Amino acid sequence: MAGVLRNLSRGPGSDAPPFASGTPAIMLRAVALFAALALSLSAHAQQVIRNPAPAPTALDQQLAKVSDTATLLNLAMRHQAESDWASQAAVWRRLIELRPHIGDYRYQLAAAYAQQDLKSQTYTTLLELQAQGYGYDLTQDKRFAPVATTPVWHHIADVLKQSTQPFGEGKVAYTLPKEDLLIESLAWDPSRKALLVGSIREGAVYQVGGNGKLVPLLRADEDNGLWAVMDLAVDAKRGVLWVASTAVPHFKGYAPEKDLGQAGVFKFDLKTGKFLKRYLSPSVLGQQFFISTLALAGDGTVYAADGVNNAVYMVRDDQFKRVFHATTLTGIRGMTLDAGDRILYFADVERGIFGYDLNAGQPFDVLVPENLALAGIDGLLWWNNHLLAVQGGMSPPRVMRLTLGEDGRRFIGAQPLEAAQPALTEPTLATLADDGTLYFIANSQKQLYDRFGLPKKRDALQGTRIYSLQADFALEKAEAAQPAQP
Repeated sequence: MAGVLRNLSRGPGSDAPPFASGTPAIMLRAVALFAALALSLSAHAQQVIRNPAPAPTALDQQLAKVSDTATLLNLAMRHQAESDWASQAAVWRRLIELRPHIGDYRYQLAAAYAQQDLKSQTYTTLLELQAQGYGYDLTQDKRFAPVATTPVWHHIADVLKQSTQPFGEGKVAYTLPKEDLLIESLAWDPSRKALLVGSIREGAVYQVGGNGKLVPLLRADEDNGLWAVMDLAVDAKRGVLWVASTAVPHFKGYAPEKDLGQAGVFKFDLKTGKFLKRYLSPSVLGQQFFISTLALAGDGTVYAADGVNNAVYMVRDDQFKRVFHATTLTGIRGMTLDAGDRILYFADVERGIFGYDLNAGQPFDVLVPENLALAGIDGLLWWNNHLLAVQGGMSPPRVMRLTLGEDGRRFIGAQPLEAAQPALTEPTLATLADDGTLYFIANSQKQLYDRFGLPKKRDALQGTRIYSLQADFALEKAEAAQPAQP
């Protein structure tokens, strides 16, 4: 369970229209640099990059029958130990087919090509990474030495390094006390005009005051039975605070003999913090539940995601019911609803963004062009027919504004709002204020705790940084660059 907690903070291409890059952002920088690269290359060098991909091998055909990523990753490590780079490359190609959003697989494929001195394949793969928004300093990886001998290589290395440069106009809005709190969730409270944050360690919710001072609102006790606070949702209209809570070792009051595998959604009075009711996950022998994410509908319905079992539940009419169970997903994290509460959007940590038609009771793929990577999303929010996505699993970490088509089932534009900032060490959950300010936790502390939920080194703990930026940053330029919808 502890391993799951650490990993939770980390989808297929389509024929949707190409993405527009309407801001002077990392994507624009990359496009400009690529254009300069193309102009400066010799005809021979350009031919090297344009060589067609090799035909599938017999091993490629065998691997096409394997869909389990864990099996493939183990196979890739075995080929690495044997220095069988050609076979390892075939495994990485299959993994990319299954998980096109995960840039590390494509990066490892480029390295496997480089070990074979396959310049064309290496360069093409790295440019595909750059087009997805990834950035790396390739000079630090000795595996690329065999192909680092041409002008083409130096241009590509420069392009990818440029993508690691900080971008954006956001800032650190608050730095919370440097204490053993493990604050991993937040929500905007319009009734207080203030942020609320939740502590996994204390099972508590605080209001964020001036200079990051924390004012207690509620905490776990015998009456409410609360465990670690995983996420928050504020229903100011009805005066309710919803809390997603899970029994994990990180919670100081964790008692495995009675708490193991339990989770639920808890209802509190927003103004006073008084406990009102709890809705617990089903009791199934041998199964552990992990309620980690909430989304609030306009009618007061609360949707809750179990990020381990990949199921979504809802609290409606004072009942706790399962909406769907998606066995093929790898981990649901971010979740949000559109303005009409017709579509529930949710992010899978490896496979990108999906939608669920609440009227029809049917899931669907949100159509995504091949050049957009949407893995590693923790925070996901709907804003004016856009989705705001906090991608802590990207290299570098970034925040994206994704423009939805009129039907809400495809993206017609994408712009980075913030990327590669030093403060964004591991960004995670987010919330949106009334004025369009996006707040999110910039430095998740989960990696600083061991599998027993204890700090590895107390002096390594940091004050949680809450970052802020404007959701409408450079919006006019972005909209002007978007293609007309068919």
